[in-house]
Amino acid sequence: MDNRIDRKDDESLYQPKIHSSRIRALYSIKQVTGKPMTVLLDQAIRGLAQSYSIEYPREEPIEEFVEVETWEDVVERRQLLDRVDYLKCLVEIEKIKDHE
Repeated sequence: MDNRIDRKDDESLYQPKIHSSRIRALYSIKQVTGKPMTVLLDQAIRGLAQSYSIEYPREEPIEEFVEVETWEDVVERRQLLDRVDYLKCLVEIEKIKDHE
């Protein structure tokens, strides 16, 4: 995915803490849109700055294209990954049993 924020000339500035409920909401939006949370935050701050008529630094445009997939594709992929994780756990359990 090419949705990235250019950090080439980034300064080391104060980075505020964000309440966990906001992070959960942001993560939910990420799940729906497929965009990285940093990109979503950047877009939100850009919009907020515009609403207050604050000059926001011009950057290279962020790619807005996100791979479209149906919910069934997401569920199928998640089930496959869960199955792989489960099989890895079974292998680890067998290793532990063998060492007892």
